[in-house]
Amino acid sequence: MQRRQCLRLGLGLLGATYASPFFMRSATAVTIAATEKLIWRERNMVGFGTTLWIKAAHENVDQLETALSAAVAAIRNVESQMSLYDPESALSRLNAHGVLQQPDVDLIAVLNLSKQVSMRSAGAFDVSMQPLWKVWSQAKEESRLPTQRERQQAKRLVNWRAVELSVSSVRLNLSGMSLSLNGIAQGYASDKARAALEAHGIQHAVIDAGETSLLGHAPNDQPWSFSIEHAAMGGGKKSEAKQEHHSAIVKSSMPIIVADGRAMATSSDSHTVFSADHKHHHILNPHSGDSPLYWSSVTVLAPSCVMADALTKVFFMLPPAQINSAARRWGVDVILQDKAGKWRATAGVKVKLTSHV
Repeated sequence: MQRRQCLRLGLGLLGATYASPFFMRSATAVTIAATEKLIWRERNMVGFGTTLWIKAAHENVDQLETALSAAVAAIRNVESQMSLYDPESALSRLNAHGVLQQPDVDLIAVLNLSKQVSMRSAGAFDVSMQPLWKVWSQAKEESRLPTQRERQQAKRLVNWRAVELSVSSVRLNLSGMSLSLNGIAQGYASDKARAALEAHGIQHAVIDAGETSLLGHAPNDQPWSFSIEHAAMGGGKKSEAKQEHHSAIVKSSMPIIVADGRAMATSSDSHTVFSADHKHHHILNPHSGDSPLYWSSVTVLAPSCVMADALTKVFFMLPPAQINSAARRWGVDVILQDKAGKWRATAGVKVKLTSHV
């Protein structure tokens, strides 16, 4: 499953967003910002089954390169623990044997946080979803949808409470169960990379390790800004924004988030689908065993990237009437696109519109 590349990075100027940066930059590129004479450099890498990207600035190029290397190493360490794409990762070994001795502290931290989110969300987020994913993925390979019996059998293995954690071991207490951290590990990796950059004196950076963490400002001395791509549901005429509750944006407009320092994560029904109409996709409700019906795209702004990453799945499960109260309860803001193509956002999001082309 490829990571959904749904946030498009802007260079800090509203309306000046550019297409996904993951395939258009080299690690040797250097830009000097006239306002502060900062040196900007970038690193691209393949990890978690997709392309990851870091852009950072400092006045001292040697210090900058050291910081970027430390950030890459931080991501690699998380990947070695939590990637399903690596058969030798700690997570892959846990799934293969049902137990993992002497787990890394980062893996324990992510599993503990996952349990907390599962508890607070009444199981809307559940890292033991991997058996359901396998059922849907196998059915797609056979050009069909899984049967109700197949889904029910897989659901019996989905139970976050059956993951037993201690300092010395992780144990899966249901025979045949397996975990996926695809809904939280990349956010955690982004946070770790951000911390590594800060530890080396970096004050301005963007880290996209599947989800996005930020420091300081963009190269033009303006706040970072991002546009959110439309879910794949067809086009639409250009139209003006209208107010509906906090905000709702018609199908042909593209919201641009003016970043306020919080991390961002997006989940969408566009990139990994199990049916042509996008009704069935990789975001699965642990209770029903099928995809939720309300949203095509969910972006969460949160103090940490790991929390933003996990909560995109929680908000995907919620009906419209519960979004605002849930955002207040979690202390986050949310931008959502419904199945009709309309966008809405909670009150704390700094959002502008541009035409969708």
